[in-house]
Amino acid sequence: MPLCLSRHRHLLAPVPRQVIQRRAAASWAAAVADHARSGRHAAALTVFRRVLAAHPAAAADELAYSALLRCRDDRLAYQIHAQACRRGLAASNPVLACSLLAFYSLARSDHPAAAKLFDEMTRRDAVSYTAMMSAFLRAGEWAQALALYPRMLAAADAAPPTERTFAILLALCASRQLCRHGRQLHAQLLRWGADLNLVLKTALVHMYSCCGFMGCAHAVLCSTPETDVVLWTAMIAGYSRTGDLQAALRMFCHMELAAVLPNAFTFAGIITACSSSGHLQGFQAGRQLHARVFKFALERDVSVCNALVDFYSKSSARLLDLVHAFNASDRPNVVSWTAFVSGLARHGRDEDAFAAFAEMRASGVQPNSFTISTLLKGCSSSQSFLHAAKIHAYVLKTSFESLDVAVGNSLVDLYSRFVRMDEAWAVATTMAFVRDSFTYTSLAKGLNQAGLPNRALEMIVHMFQEEVHMDGFSLACFLSAAAALPSIEPGMQLHCCSLKLGLSSQVSVSNSLINMYSKHKCLQDAKSVFQSIREPSVVSWNALISGLASNGSYYEALSVFEDMTLAGAQPDGITFSVVLYACTHGGLIDIGIKHFNSMRKQSGVSPQRSHYTLFLDMLGQAGLLTEAACTIEDMPIQPDLSMYKNLLAYCELHNDLVVGENVAKKALELYPSDTVLQNMLSGICGAPWKHEWGVHAHRMKSDAAISFDIPTSSMG
Repeated sequence: MPLCLSRHRHLLAPVPRQVIQRRAAASWAAAVADHARSGRHAAALTVFRRVLAAHPAAAADELAYSALLRCRDDRLAYQIHAQACRRGLAASNPVLACSLLAFYSLARSDHPAAAKLFDEMTRRDAVSYTAMMSAFLRAGEWAQALALYPRMLAAADAAPPTERTFAILLALCASRQLCRHGRQLHAQLLRWGADLNLVLKTALVHMYSCCGFMGCAHAVLCSTPETDVVLWTAMIAGYSRTGDLQAALRMFCHMELAAVLPNAFTFAGIITACSSSGHLQGFQAGRQLHARVFKFALERDVSVCNALVDFYSKSSARLLDLVHAFNASDRPNVVSWTAFVSGLARHGRDEDAFAAFAEMRASGVQPNSFTISTLLKGCSSSQSFLHAAKIHAYVLKTSFESLDVAVGNSLVDLYSRFVRMDEAWAVATTMAFVRDSFTYTSLAKGLNQAGLPNRALEMIVHMFQEEVHMDGFSLACFLSAAAALPSIEPGMQLHCCSLKLGLSSQVSVSNSLINMYSKHKCLQDAKSVFQSIREPSVVSWNALISGLASNGSYYEALSVFEDMTLAGAQPDGITFSVVLYACTHGGLIDIGIKHFNSMRKQSGVSPQRSHYTLFLDMLGQAGLLTEAACTIEDMPIQPDLSMYKNLLAYCELHNDLVVGENVAKKALELYPSDTVLQNMLSGICGAPWKHEWGVHAHRMKSDAAISFDIPTSSMG
């Protein structure tokens, strides 16, 4: 059958040039987009340059431009923007405009250019609004990002918000704790009938948990049966943030019952909850979770190791636990090192903390401002202070001081704690425009500790001149300085200041007011301040009891102590020190003995050396020397020399030869070379009516000298 060419003549006709160019543009644009999506940015740029050299007209394709913008090449992006503006594509083509918005917000953080481009767009859809919101958020302009949402809804050609729109805005509400706006977004989401998928559920749970509304977060979790590890981890992190360890552990158990396997972030979140609990149960749960980490082969994960290092630094008394947790990480980062340094400082290992800091730098990990401030806060000894001075030199060399206010405040606090006020003030003067209430509070503490309360109160003038807001901690520090002044007027002015600033309801301020009025013998004012406290803490009770006892109102101080126990407040060691002081100076011996014996049995407070010193003083003044000797003999800690000296003085006062001999014998056994004790015994023996005691004391001193005499060789 002959082939009919006329019927297929259109197949042999020449293809128009414009069609060829469109096909070429589409093919090379697809190649560029494929390279860009796969992260092969260099290959994408190479293809573009070759096509641009061979077919300049075909290269001008908006889809290709959009793909090239993913390469994050600044110079090329500006050229594309210029070409798009010349051809009128920047304002009219929504795909290219959104790509340019994404570039300016992600690559350059150039939100003014993004805003200008957004305003020039003739058609704005949900994608462009969302891209502009993202640009504002990356620039820190969260209020402008939030204001775009009602503009988006009010636009004439408005499209419904996308899933990403809600996710971005809910993340904003979570970071700024804008619960009211977050609830409105939740309502809008339900109104638009959006599918509550895992992305939106996780964003809602994160928002509610950051705002402290865990009930709403749990309701969102249960709204649909679909869950994943990210959603469960968000719930666990929320309960961890609120300090509810029990709820966090329940979520972890429910997660396993739902057959969802935890990941590294899940373990990091729940271990953080255990370290923040501060209870024995939290420590035990953390140890069990540490064992579970090995089951999932996550023991080398950096985030898990960081959480474990922080956990053991806060919860374990064994230094080896901290060291083993840190050594488990193959590549510790700055968070790992910072937690390790902080843990060493908490365990009182200042030298090891500075050695770890040096090892951190030697390993190539650069410390951040939090590392520096943590290390400086842990300095407690004179030797560590010398190392801290070297850290100050490192700070000056690396310009940390001008970059972060936390480092400057830590240096001011360090020098103030060691009463090096000239250095503290020198650091503070270099912190121009960044000084805050913590800076001046540290200076005031140091000046007050140095015995300069007037200078401490002068910091208030500097705060008002620099418009630094005074908080409860700074006001409490200034009240402590006012308590050391001879006049009560500055303290009363600060009391008025607390009322004006709305800080009088803070417990720390009220405690300082009680102390200040007590120091100035204004007990009625102190009691009035105490009665204004809604829920007095143990520090509040201690301040009032101490104020009454120090002003001679011993019976009233003990009455307040009884009120404290009836109110259900748990006394601590300071409470019993003040009670024993009141009993000693008030001559209330029987009551003092009763309270001392009830410390461990009823309140669970183990008597410390200071309690034994007060108790022995009380017994010695009352002439109960046999009871005092038995107490010093049965002490679980070794008595110090001052206890024996005081008891010997009471034996001399009450002419008790028997007890004095036993006490002196025990004292010389423990402290045979103490010359002060020997001179004291010689003075006791010098009186004529104490001859017998003097003979015993002389014999004991001679025996002690013989026992501890070092023999010498007679060979030359």
